[in-house]
Amino acid sequence: MNTLFKVFSNVIHFLSARKKKATYGLLFFLIIVLFLGGFKYSESPSFCGLCHNMKEYVDSWKTSSHNKVSCLNCHRNPGVMNHLQGKWVDFQLALTYLMVGKGFKKVHYEVDDGNCMQKGCHKIEDLQRDMVYKNVAFSHGKHLGELRRGIKLRCTSCHAQLVQGAHLTVHGINCFICHYYKAGPRGEEECISCAVGGCTSCHIEPKGDIKVKGWNFNHRKYIARGVACEKCHLSVVQGDGHVPEGKCVECHNEPVILSTKYTSQVMHKKHVTDHKIECSKCHTPLRHEIGSILTFTRSPTICDKCHSKEMHPGPRELYRGSGGIGVPDSPSLMFTTNIDCIACHRKGEESQAALHTTKYAEKAIGEACVDCHGEGYDETLKHWKVLLSKAENESNQRIFNVQKVLYDFEKTRGGAADFKKAQNLLNEARHNYSFVLLGKGVHNIEYSFKLLNAANNKTEQALAAIDKGYKPKEFQTQMTCTTLCHVGVEKRTVPFNDIKFSHETHVTGKSLKCSDCHAPRENHGKTFQKNCADCHHGKEMKKVKCEDCHVSVKRIVQGKGGIGVKERPSNKLDVVECMDCHRGVAAKKKDTFDAIKKRCIECHDQSYGEKVVRWKASSEGLLKKVSPKIDKVREEIGKIELRGGHTFVYRKLFGEAEFNFNLVKRGNGVHNLEYMEELLEFANNRLDEAIKQLAKRK
Repeated sequence: MNTLFKVFSNVIHFLSARKKKATYGLLFFLIIVLFLGGFKYSESPSFCGLCHNMKEYVDSWKTSSHNKVSCLNCHRNPGVMNHLQGKWVDFQLALTYLMVGKGFKKVHYEVDDGNCMQKGCHKIEDLQRDMVYKNVAFSHGKHLGELRRGIKLRCTSCHAQLVQGAHLTVHGINCFICHYYKAGPRGEEECISCAVGGCTSCHIEPKGDIKVKGWNFNHRKYIARGVACEKCHLSVVQGDGHVPEGKCVECHNEPVILSTKYTSQVMHKKHVTDHKIECSKCHTPLRHEIGSILTFTRSPTICDKCHSKEMHPGPRELYRGSGGIGVPDSPSLMFTTNIDCIACHRKGEESQAALHTTKYAEKAIGEACVDCHGEGYDETLKHWKVLLSKAENESNQRIFNVQKVLYDFEKTRGGAADFKKAQNLLNEARHNYSFVLLGKGVHNIEYSFKLLNAANNKTEQALAAIDKGYKPKEFQTQMTCTTLCHVGVEKRTVPFNDIKFSHETHVTGKSLKCSDCHAPRENHGKTFQKNCADCHHGKEMKKVKCEDCHVSVKRIVQGKGGIGVKERPSNKLDVVECMDCHRGVAAKKKDTFDAIKKRCIECHDQSYGEKVVRWKASSEGLLKKVSPKIDKVREEIGKIELRGGHTFVYRKLFGEAEFNFNLVKRGNGVHNLEYMEELLEFANNRLDEAIKQLAKRK
């Protein structure tokens, strides 16, 4: 304690002896602290907010992925000299504000690409990889390393502050203006939905089933047929992104600048490459989304080029499924999925650009059906026309006959209430009939038959109105699977899994209905094997052999059919029959694994129960090991193909691996463990090679 007191006394004595120097030293120290503190405070958002309205930007920064990065790390070019130069500019601005109450010309801070790529931030290597963002395949390398439509882009060309609450976030506005503004062969005059690079340069195929107005839809089979996206997604652009007259004067007032005519390249170099001006600052809004069908909104850029008023009201309303009497609205399925008129009314030999022009064919062409739905659907259109022609003639004759009866009735009791009621019913029947006739019934085949049914029923009701003893008939003609879409399928043999399935045998011979094997329309496209066992298992099973249906199991047991491996038949081949293990088949029951395990023990010994468990675990384990690689390679190949790249080398490796994988999966590897292991080992090696090759490509 005495020591501390002594030290304190010495300090007081020292300061008293050098009072003047100590005061100056302390003052100098405080000035340095205040200067450094002020220097640091001048870089904070709160200091900037003293003069500028920064709240919305700061709030968005706080919730962004850059909230750990200080403002000047981005809003100052890297380097000490750049930092000091910026401070000097800030000092001049602050001094001017204090002295005269206003500052210099408005300062517009920009984020240079060098800031993004400085040490500790983003790496060039990261930008060389392709990525998927919001289901869009994107390449930083192509957008930053190459000219895009003659324009050199910068990081902030896409990562912009366009939306309040989102700090430097990618927004679609700039993408849409670049990809759609005057992107057609002759600008927007010819093409309103043409995109630079096409749809698949950005969009990845949607996976699996999607719901469209309550119906399941899968893109896979349409893409496989080469159906153009624009066949369904036509009205995907709203707005044209033009630059309004007088837009320049919002920022510029110099006569020299305003009177000079600049090329597009010069304008974009100044405003996009050299400086950061948002595209939407000059261009009007341009949205890219799935909109309503152009024909029904009367787009001024399409229909009005040729037509001064709304045309084709009959087909239009019939396609929409509204306007009939006594029939609920029922739009065509093609209408609900946004199919526009020109998807069908287009000549096949015309260019892709014709999808966006007024070059329509006068009649629906059957080959358009084939383009989307596959071979044979041109016959479906012909079949519809035959059915409709017959139904229309019958309805017309019925209306004519009833009108004749009413004409005779009018001579004697024309003023009766019954006559007026009957006449109104006949007029409603005539309305529905004329609606189908003028609307061309093929535009909505199901709705057309409902209208004709209603027309026929109303003629019957008209007869009953004037004759109380008449019993009206009820017409309920309906379109079935084989009359609506799958015309003639009941006589076809089609591939199903590993076999060829004969519809004729099952439909004609066994009188099975479509719904006995297939899902209802709400879940269209699914096939169920729910009733197969009724015929092929039990007493009837001798009509076909097990291997006639279970082809993959047969191949696994025989130890052949795989790729890249030698034949290795199972030692159970020709020794153990299917029924020895799968005894439940005779009783039309599906055997559980425990039941099969029990039979192994019955024929062999207790150890075989443990063996079959190991076999099953081994098969499932190897499948789980290979499955993620299958998915990964498939996804990578898909990305390359979307960008128009060549994938033959990867496809070959992937195809061989996938074939063996599916063979084991369908054939169940426990039927021949050694062969299964060789198949999956080969598949795994091919996938590893594919992954290696894909990595080199990057």
